[in-house]
Amino acid sequence: MHVFLTGERQIGKSRAVRAAAELLGRPCAGFRTRFLTRERGSSSLYMVPAAGPEILDEEHMVAVLENGKMRALTERFDALGTELLREARKKTGALILMDECGHLEKNAYLFQKEILRCLNGPYPILGVLRRGQPWHDFIINHPRVTVITVTEDNRAGLAESIAALIERP
Repeated sequence: MHVFLTGERQIGKSRAVRAAAELLGRPCAGFRTRFLTRERGSSSLYMVPAAGPEILDEEHMVAVLENGKMRALTERFDALGTELLREARKKTGALILMDECGHLEKNAYLFQKEILRCLNGPYPILGVLRRGQPWHDFIINHPRVTVITVTEDNRAGLAESIAALIERP
């Protein structure tokens, strides 16, 4: 079973992913994203391994703020994102994390193909989907995917519910 969370910004989706992963106690693989604003006001989005150090260097930068809008570095999603997911599929018994899939990956077709390979693979996935992204349809409609909308009303105890769903045969 794969579980993806969606909902308003800052509602606790990533927090629920971290808590559920901890409850499951499996080795984690895949990716996390990290937004960073530097001293001079420049902002960037980084993709880092789900387990391991948070590497915030140019190689891990997948988007940059330009003229008030994030510009995707699609080739980095296709290279780095694909590699992180490919490695996750090789890690026996792993919980594959995808935190978060947003609008910036809409043209990263190699990355999207690797997501589909993971969805069709043997290991459970726990991820976050930014709302209203047409390219997410293949994830949302996958027969092994459950999508949960996180709200203020359901976020308490959500980690336990997610863990139960993922462990269900």
